[in-house]
Amino acid sequence: MEERLRTNRVTALAFLKKGYQVIPLNRKTGQPIIKFKNVDMTEEIINSINWSNCDVALLMRGMWCIDIDTHNMDHKLAQEMKVMFQLMGVGLFDILKTDRFNRGLDGYSSILLSEYRGELIENFKRTYVELTDSGGMHIIFKKRNEVDYSQKIGVMPGVDIKANDNNYVKIFPSDGREVLQKVDGLAPYVGEFEKQIFAKPVVTHYFAGSIVKPKNDNHEGSQAYERVVSGSSINRNDDLFKAACWAFERDQVIDDLSVIVGTVKGRDVFTLEEFERTIESARRTVFG
Repeated sequence: MEERLRTNRVTALAFLKKGYQVIPLNRKTGQPIIKFKNVDMTEEIINSINWSNCDVALLMRGMWCIDIDTHNMDHKLAQEMKVMFQLMGVGLFDILKTDRFNRGLDGYSSILLSEYRGELIENFKRTYVELTDSGGMHIIFKKRNEVDYSQKIGVMPGVDIKANDNNYVKIFPSDGREVLQKVDGLAPYVGEFEKQIFAKPVVTHYFAGSIVKPKNDNHEGSQAYERVVSGSSINRNDDLFKAACWAFERDQVIDDLSVIVGTVKGRDVFTLEEFERTIESARRTVFG
């Protein structure tokens, strides 16, 4: 336990020295154990934390992450993919095909079938990459000053973008994280994919109306958000949907809403799958 405390603290301070910030996560729940929204993680704060029973998460401040998931992928296949990446590194993308699996590789299928496939793979080779315990992948890039970054859930099936300053991803030396590719410094993304996903929406007006839905000005979504985060929600699916819609409309972080996962009502446990389905439904409702 003392060794973990030292390792995590050294990791946090090393990232801080490079200009990046990390926060501690409860190893059992995966939730942050300190308040961090819009708070700078200073050396003083880092040294005040008991890291002994924590994992480490990297805040998306100065960086953004392509998060490739395997939630909808056969578990055995996902583990086989993980071993292949461990052996061949990011270069596996060059020879990996979807012919046998169609979309059965979940987020990996989305990357391989994307119109930006070649561009994405070349950028993956230039920056920091980690593997997750489930066989997923985090690819982290340096932010550019001229780009307006924001979180994009489900930008492609099985692929999320973590880019809000208060977004975070769990990283090595946390349990279930493994460095696949080290770099001396994070590379900025070069190409059209970044420009496309972070492009500001163009509002086209028709007569007195607009094709963009107006933001909901009442507090229903805000109140639902508070109920979910505080654990006081009774109608969990309904509240989560309203809260997520409200957050998406205002470009708010939705990470806090994940506290609903694992909550129990009677004998009904709210699963990660339910959470992801509801978030995706809210995203489509807001963005179309």
